[in-house]
Amino acid sequence: MKSKIAIVLGLVLVALFGFMWMRPADKQPKQVGNQLCPVSGNPVNGKDTHVHEGKQYNLCSEGCKEPLSESPEKYLPEE
Repeated sequence: MKSKIAIVLGLVLVALFGFMWMRPADKQPKQVGNQLCPVSGNPVNGKDTHVHEGKQYNLCSEGCKEPLSESPEKYLPEE
C-alpha cells in the first residue's frame, strides 16, 4: 500500500514540476508577416526585425530599427 502511495505521489510531483518548466507559447513574439518596411515602405530584407508589444515586424534595414523603437505610434498601425 505504501509503495502505491509513493508511486502516485511521485507521478504527481513529476507532473507538477514538468508544468513549471514549460514555456508558455504566448511569450514568443507573434510574426506580423509584413512584406514592406513600416518605416521606409521598402521591401523587407528578411533579417532585420523589431518586436513591439509582442508582435515582430520585418524591416528593410538595421537603420529602421531606431526610428521604429523611438516612435512606434508614428509607423505602426493602430489596433
